[in-house]
Amino acid sequence: MLSKGINTAMNNKIKNGKKSELLFGLVITAVATVIGIIGLIFHEPWYEEAQPYLVARDASWYEVIFTIPHYEGHPPLWHMLIKLASCLGLSYELTIKGVQFIFFEAMILMLELRSPFSRVTKALLPTSFFVIYHYCVLSRPYAMMMFAGLLCASFYSKRREKPLPYILSMIFLCLCHSYGIAFAGGIAAADITGEMIRNRSFRKTVSFFSGNKKLTFGYAALLAAAIAVIADIIPKQDTMAVHLENNYSYPAALLLCLFFVPSEVFVTSFSSDASSIQDEVNSIGEIIGAGAVSLIIWGIIFIVCKKRRMLAEMMIPYLFASLVMSIYAYPHHYGIFLLYVIFIMWTAAESEPVRLEEFTAVIKKSGISDKFAKNCVIGGIAVSAAMNVYWDVCSYARDITNPYDNSPAAAEWIKENHIDDKMLMIAWTPDDTNIYPDAPVTLNAFFDKNLYYNMEGNVAYVTHIKADEAEREADREYFRSMGAPDFVVCSFPQSALSIENELGFDESYIAEAYSGEAIRPFKDKIDEKHLYFICTRETYKELYGKDYEIPSYKNS
Repeated sequence: MLSKGINTAMNNKIKNGKKSELLFGLVITAVATVIGIIGLIFHEPWYEEAQPYLVARDASWYEVIFTIPHYEGHPPLWHMLIKLASCLGLSYELTIKGVQFIFFEAMILMLELRSPFSRVTKALLPTSFFVIYHYCVLSRPYAMMMFAGLLCASFYSKRREKPLPYILSMIFLCLCHSYGIAFAGGIAAADITGEMIRNRSFRKTVSFFSGNKKLTFGYAALLAAAIAVIADIIPKQDTMAVHLENNYSYPAALLLCLFFVPSEVFVTSFSSDASSIQDEVNSIGEIIGAGAVSLIIWGIIFIVCKKRRMLAEMMIPYLFASLVMSIYAYPHHYGIFLLYVIFIMWTAAESEPVRLEEFTAVIKKSGISDKFAKNCVIGGIAVSAAMNVYWDVCSYARDITNPYDNSPAAAEWIKENHIDDKMLMIAWTPDDTNIYPDAPVTLNAFFDKNLYYNMEGNVAYVTHIKADEAEREADREYFRSMGAPDFVVCSFPQSALSIENELGFDESYIAEAYSGEAIRPFKDKIDEKHLYFICTRETYKELYGKDYEIPSYKNS
């Protein structure tokens, strides 16, 4: 009787504990959801969000799956989902924000209800800048990739007994992003290598995987799927991205991925999202500072992984991702390191719960007290959390109080003045008639047609096809044959004058019929974006019924 009573009490305690954990997770999920919805409501989508929508809306299924991925550089799943959502007849913003919200919510639910982390960790993870702002408010495939990575983590410990869910989640990860392919490959390679290290025998490792045919066949299927996706996205020779020039060499970019990016995810804010990691020029002090913080972060991961004999799992997955990031990466891609850390800590915690004492024990070896060691660890966590909350507040405040993109306001102006019936020319860069500023392209998402008569292929989205000299000259001849446009749409007024001179038009394009400014936040930094409709004085007078006066700031 006594034994039965003790067992009943223990079972009730476990049930109550699970209910408490569930309630806590639901509360955090609800808070994150409300914050995310507020951000989505106020956010004005920009080019990187509009481009997938325009591709999904206007391109055929064949083009979306087999042609465009070679020029976009990413698997077609995100475009396919938006194309399916667009069939519901929703507006542009509801379509992309609806798809985005589904994956953001799935990501949060995984973190709060499925992860093996402590309550403190579950409360802090949603405060990450990448989780609660950049991969929440901006409608892009990164929340989907995070969700896929978390699925992989949740199935990892059971991969030998139940390989199918694990392998399917890895294939899903490959379909989300090019980084997802590299990360999934790294996880698989780490699993095989880790088994070899733990067995200290290649023969035993082969024997182990030979005995587990389901997992072995699963990895073979994963490899086949990854090869198929890579074949679908491998760039064509006329893809713009193939011809980019970078400030940093590949080895230098790889070192930055390893010893600069970790700090940028958790503590420092030295990067601007306007520049890629290959082009960002940081001071020596910034690089040293970020490197020092990154070494501490790597030390924390090493402590956890060494104890659990997971050194292969520690090194290989992010190294694989870095090999791809070193080719082309912007700061908004740095969240892949956050996904890596969550994956490692998730799988480590399922092997053995991660405790504060693991880190304090290492610090105490230097001769300091236990209390001071605990304060060091807790203080480091507090600094990282505080920095991320600060970035969140900055980004949300600026996104809510300022337009993130000029396009919604410009679209209203176009509709009110029937500008969409006019001859609109989109500006291009001096060296390629197929490269345009992003804000004018984003405008196409608010109309059911391409606004500009000179976009490559007469499509509403950017093809990313680089024009050679013969094509550029053919484009110029075509533009001349169309005659002078009513408006030149650009990011800088000087672009209209350059086009006027390049094409030899007699008209003088100096009047700013419309101008707008947008503030694009990234952490505590901003990037200003401008949009102009430039026309002649005569067109301006027809539009507004008055002569154009040059703004005073231009005369000063």
